[in-house]
Amino acid sequence: MKARTQATEIKDAKLIFNQAWKNIEDHYGRSNLHLPREFIFLMGAPGSGKGTHTPSILKARGITNPPISVSQLLQSPECKELINQGQMISDRYVIELLLHALLDCDPSVGVLVDGFPRTDIQVEALKMLYDHMTELRREFWNTDRRDQFPRPVFRICVLYVDEEISIQRQLARGRSIREHNLQVKKSGQGVLWEERVTDNDETIIRERYTIFKAHYGALLKMSKMFPFHLINATGTIKQVLHIILKEFEYQSSLELDHDTYDAISHIPVATQIGIHARQDLINRLQHYEEYEPLTMKSAIAFIDAHVIPQVQRHSISGHANIRTEDPQFKDSQFVTIIMDVLSERGYHVSFDHRIHHVPVRFHLKTGAIELKT
Repeated sequence: MKARTQATEIKDAKLIFNQAWKNIEDHYGRSNLHLPREFIFLMGAPGSGKGTHTPSILKARGITNPPISVSQLLQSPECKELINQGQMISDRYVIELLLHALLDCDPSVGVLVDGFPRTDIQVEALKMLYDHMTELRREFWNTDRRDQFPRPVFRICVLYVDEEISIQRQLARGRSIREHNLQVKKSGQGVLWEERVTDNDETIIRERYTIFKAHYGALLKMSKMFPFHLINATGTIKQVLHIILKEFEYQSSLELDHDTYDAISHIPVATQIGIHARQDLINRLQHYEEYEPLTMKSAIAFIDAHVIPQVQRHSISGHANIRTEDPQFKDSQFVTIIMDVLSERGYHVSFDHRIHHVPVRFHLKTGAIELKT
């Protein structure tokens, strides 16, 4: 797996995710993509307590997989070399690293992911991961392996503290670590704690918070796909954990129960149907022009003479009804071509075929009424 710099990466979320997913499929095999049953995506401002709250979240959710830290995934020699060269790690590489890590988990339980997603591309990739897991479940639903492809359950946890609290917490953490390490060195007993450069320099700390704020737009985009609330992380550990678990209850309340979900999940969602609708429409129009040119010509002539003038006349209201007794409408293919042509031009079209019966004769002896349409 090779990393790419963001400078050379095309910023198209679908292309990026599909390439990463293809690499994963090629590596493991599609039938071996056994992902965890529950995902908790943990994000937050610097100093908001992600590391502090992670053990409590894992215990409360019964998650035995070790947490996946995206920043730790990026500590590979290859990533460090790119970073040392002043280059950014590409979204595709981050996504692929994460997928490898997820597939290395015990799939029978959940997993907590720390620090993903952060960018707009990664947010869209998260939705695509959900869709691909849903597709896998549908694909293997009627096989003896369906339990290996669980319904995706995504939980979003975003911890928030304001900038000044973030700064004070990080500086306090830095002082605590330095004091601890000094005592260990003096006494020769105990284990040294890792010192973070970012916990000692207020300028760097403020830069980190600025980066967090810059990613806030991506979080807003994610909230439209997976509804969630920001969690006020200024309270005690117990208070914040209570808020986190209540937030998970809220997110769970927005989902169908498992039996209902499985009962209707085979029905494609509207967005999936729409993916290929444009291509199918173009193919139909090309077919009309090649194999039914006369009907196509007549349909276009009707549109020019009767539809467009009415549309232009009612353009302010945005709605036009065209009534006609043109005999060509007895031909269903003629109607279909008109609707396809107008759809291709961006109009929303519906057709209502109404037949009116007019009494023309009444039989006195039988009481029958003869109608003319």
